[in-house]
Amino acid sequence: MKGLPPMATNQPGDQLLFELRAREAWSQRDYTQGRIISGQAVELALAEENDAAWWNMTFLQAECLREEGLVEESVKLAHSLKVHPLTKHSPALAARVRTLLSVGLHGLGQLRDAVEEASAAVKIANTDGSPTDLNISGQLALIAALADSDKLDEAWDECLVLSTFITPEVHTQAAGKAYWAIGNVAFMRHEVADGTRFHSLAARNLSPNNDLDLWARFNRASAALRLAAGVVDAETLECIERAETASSIVGGNERDQLELSLTRAHWLVLTGQLNAAVKRLRPICAEGTILASQTAGEANLLLGRALAGRGDDIEALNYLDTSRILFVQAGAHDRAEHVAVLIDSLTQPEEDAS
Repeated sequence: MKGLPPMATNQPGDQLLFELRAREAWSQRDYTQGRIISGQAVELALAEENDAAWWNMTFLQAECLREEGLVEESVKLAHSLKVHPLTKHSPALAARVRTLLSVGLHGLGQLRDAVEEASAAVKIANTDGSPTDLNISGQLALIAALADSDKLDEAWDECLVLSTFITPEVHTQAAGKAYWAIGNVAFMRHEVADGTRFHSLAARNLSPNNDLDLWARFNRASAALRLAAGVVDAETLECIERAETASSIVGGNERDQLELSLTRAHWLVLTGQLNAAVKRLRPICAEGTILASQTAGEANLLLGRALAGRGDDIEALNYLDTSRILFVQAGAHDRAEHVAVLIDSLTQPEEDAS
């Protein structure tokens, strides 16, 4: 899509035109163009003192930035929306922006703050009698942040709340996302049968024809959770291959590509292909600053495991220590303790020998 030319003078209808073009770019997943055009719309809104248009286009800018992988910039805009007078006087807008902020903070690895913002969004949505999709989006953000914070019992409680919103009236894509989230937590709780069942329900509601990018992310996440639960079977491999095929078509930002490569690397580790895993994991860990802290922690953990598995204990300890630090930074203390146990298992033999 081509951008609009620079504005010499504001004409009647310019604001609406820019908004429509920005949303068209978003719908076509041209997030860079969507960010640029929504930015122009923001400038127009400021010139016209149109607060509602400014709010909507700034929100879209923040969403585009997040999808481009520019998460810090997205969070900055979300903070500006959070303190805007319109947000303070509209519970629905407050719920939306706090959900947006939670997702961004989660992406930065700031899990405690992500939980706080999502909890606030859910509370606001529930007391305001908001539309179901607003309740669902808040619950999804809260469940994801709690799960990655190792608060799996709390996450499961929120999954039970989320399940009450899945009715025949809910759009199939929203239902698919909800089943996906519930399945994720089930896998993380090592309830493999429930995880498989809910992910199967998600797959029935999510269609590659409707949203190929979402289909790619679902299959990648499903594979990652199956691998984390130790499920190494043909269905898991099919999820990885579906994600890789879909991603080769839709592309995605650098973070998306690294996370997909990390999932394939996890498969290689669990199937004993350690040399191939190390080769794939080294560049992922080198680019770790692009990933959320907890994801970078998982990458370093996998590389440490792969190196230790082939006898390179000294190098493995370096990556495991980095992994432990990253998990602590993210607030995933149970994961940090797990890594500490692995470190002890590698260093203990030396201590015993001495």
